[in-house]
Parts: sequence; structure tokens; C-alpha cells
Amino acid sequence: MSPFAIVGWAAVALVVVGWLVVSFSAPSPRRAVVEWLSATALYVALVSLFARLTYRAWQDDGLVALVAFGFLCLLFGGGALVSLTHALLSLRGSGAPRTEQGATN
Repeated sequence: MSPFAIVGWAAVALVVVGWLVVSFSAPSPRRAVVEWLSATALYVALVSLFARLTYRAWQDDGLVALVAFGFLCLLFGGGALVSLTHALLSLRGSGAPRTEQGATN
């Protein structure tokens, strides 16, 4: 099993666990953290998928596939960084400014 697959499947498992926790818990600061961590795991799963496809396109010298999958890898990587930032801010707790925006709008 490749490292891309290990990271991807672990991230998918975290998404499923987070989805279940968010679905069956009342709104709270702890749930907000789980929401953002689950969103980050979803982005990590997508980055893992497109990183694997980018690597395979690079090995096969497929320029169009390399550019397309590389762009998607960067796009979802940026989303993962934004989501991780929100997760870390929600971990700060009551000191962080409260907004109406959440990971599950």
C-alpha cells in the first residue's frame, strides 16, 4: 500500500468519525473543533488522491494530466490550510471571536 493510500484512507476514516460525532452531538465549542478537523481531513483525503494522480502523471510524462492534477492538488492543499487554520482558531476557545460561520454552514 502506497503512502498516498495510507494517508488518504486514514483521512477518510477521520471524516466518517467526525461526521458521526457532528451528526449526533449538540452545537458546542467542542463540536465546532470536530467540524473543522473533519473538514481538514476531507481536504487531506482529496490532496492525497490528487497527489497520487499527479505523481503518476509525472512518471508517465503526461503534461496535461500533470498540470490538471497538480492544480487540483494545490487548490485542495490551500483549502486544507484554511480549514486547519479555522480548526486551530476554534481550539482557542472563548478567547477567539465568535462568528456565525462554521464548517457545516
